Amino acid sequence: MSKPSRLILVFAALGLAITALIFSWLKFIGEFDATLYTAFAIVCPPALLCIPFSEVMKEKVGFYAIWLLIGLANTGLYAIVGAAIAGQLWKPDNDVERGKAR
Repeated sequence: MSKPSRLILVFAALGLAITALIFSWLKFIGEFDATLYTAFAIVCPPALLCIPFSEVMKEKVGFYAIWLLIGLANTGLYAIVGAAIAGQLWKPDNDVERGKAR
């Protein structure tokens, strides 16, 4: 696996892990203050989907479905960030690496 692909995969796994930590916090502790919710919104922007779907999340199935959606969205978001970083770190240096022979 190439270095850029590995970096993208690591970022995607990080996004999923962050979502899992927030989900676990909400599931098992359930209480948090505004500061903690702001931190959640910064490291997991898709968690803001809890606001418009608050009525659906009152049911157990809806809660899990919305958090599955949030987890997938955060994984994708972190993968995009990883791809952007990989693109900046491993830019092709010359035309040969871009597929153009001299």
